[in-house]
Amino acid sequence: MPRRYVMFEDRFGARAEAIPLQSLEIGSNVAGSVVDAWAHVLNGDPNFSLPGMPRRLFCVHTAVVEWMLSLETDPAGSRVSAFECGLKTSLAGRHHLVDLRAFDMVFVPMLEGDHYYLVVFDLEDERIYLIDHLGDRGPGALLRDDETYIMKSTPFKVKEFFVDYVKLVNHPKATAMQTSLIMRDDLPWSTTHRIAAPFVESGIFAMRHMQQFVGSRRNFFCGFSVHGARKKVQCNYLQKRYAAEILLSLVNKYGAVIRRRLAFV
Repeated sequence: MPRRYVMFEDRFGARAEAIPLQSLEIGSNVAGSVVDAWAHVLNGDPNFSLPGMPRRLFCVHTAVVEWMLSLETDPAGSRVSAFECGLKTSLAGRHHLVDLRAFDMVFVPMLEGDHYYLVVFDLEDERIYLIDHLGDRGPGALLRDDETYIMKSTPFKVKEFFVDYVKLVNHPKATAMQTSLIMRDDLPWSTTHRIAAPFVESGIFAMRHMQQFVGSRRNFFCGFSVHGARKKVQCNYLQKRYAAEILLSLVNKYGAVIRRRLAFV
């Protein structure tokens, strides 16, 4: 059995191994643990803070798991408990922040099949966003708020977990978030094909959206072209860039060693 090399680890123990990080190679589907490592980088590295912008919490993609979406009834409140565990994992040891009052926005990355998208809760502006690189014309995340839980689309189920949780911790915006509608942001660079198409890199879109989105506070611009071939080139570049930024981040305890080794290359 090959050795499992850890290439990224922050001071709270969040880690990513070499094999999943190889999913940032061009042409690969980005592994969920890589998106999680990127969330920890955005949460902890001051180089990625945006001055004057909202305080943002980026969750790991396992904050919502499959059984939470398929369990028809939940009399014991296990879905909310599981969501709380996901938040604690995302906070990476900063459990004193679980009431979320220290944050203006909470990003929940979702992975369904090979498709990544974001559900973003803007607690300050009392809005909820669906950020999906697959537009309305593509087979992306649906928005369907059915009275029956099992018939709801996933973003509305995620909203339900979130609202139940902020009620549990007595967050002052709980009522406002319950009545807030989910808005699908119209992206000029949206695509109409899943990751099997040659120019779609779903995880890279999600990582870029996590980095750049701040709600209504400024125009949402990611630098993506509206042309498919150019988008492919941009995604290829970002795959290499994000690999470097995760490995060299100030929150990666192996970053200094990697930088020293690179100095001799």
